Amino acid sequence: MKKEERQKWKQQIKLCEKFGAKRFQKVVFGVEKAKFKVLKTIAPNFIEYYDKYCDWKKKKALKRAKTQEEKDMIIQRAQFEKMAMRKEFHQEKNRNYHMDSKKPTEIYQYLEWNKGVHKKGMIKNAILLPIFIGGSIMGVPGALPLAIFELLSAGINFECINIQNYNIGRYKIMEETMKKREARTVKKDIEEFGQASEVIYSTMKKKEDLPSWDEILQGIRNPEQLKQFREMLLREQSNRVAEKGGVRI
Repeated sequence: MKKEERQKWKQQIKLCEKFGAKRFQKVVFGVEKAKFKVLKTIAPNFIEYYDKYCDWKKKKALKRAKTQEEKDMIIQRAQFEKMAMRKEFHQEKNRNYHMDSKKPTEIYQYLEWNKGVHKKGMIKNAILLPIFIGGSIMGVPGALPLAIFELLSAGINFECINIQNYNIGRYKIMEETMKKREARTVKKDIEEFGQASEVIYSTMKKKEDLPSWDEILQGIRNPEQLKQFREMLLREQSNRVAEKGGVRI
């Protein structure tokens, strides 16, 4: 990265800090922790319901798909959404704020996506807030509470956009290093677990839903694949223990 570009991102980070990015991000992490605790208490079968929601979305999208390529993309997207939610639910880490140590560059798309969601929220606030303020001035019943709600919503949306701009700046400064690290990790994984990964991938391609452990194991054809699969599981278990605290952006 050129010196001028790095300086630009550093200036963005400092500006975001002035608007409270660090302070509000602590609030976000606190809410995140509480969210998963409450969710696991009141909805221990949440993953089952989320799978059904993904299947419903997939079914609707498949009806509109015109080519096999579109259908394959829809199926793959549904599988990815299910796996991503499983990871969030079990690790209690929101993908918008926590890096995957093996795929650190993945966080950028989530930062941009989350920023876009809150920008749309700000547009809605900008439209509704004047309407409710005008209604409260004219004495319309219920307009004042709605105006207060939209004002609070606008503040939250602004701070969330500010957080994501802050994290995007931090990501951009580290991007080149993370891409190199990710490339090394991918290369190493292919060397160590290439055959086992192929078993999982080929099994998933045969199904619209996520395959069961039994179905994956049935796809193993030789001792080397079985050995790699076992080593992959052991390493993943070890990584989860080591990263219990989370790698935050």
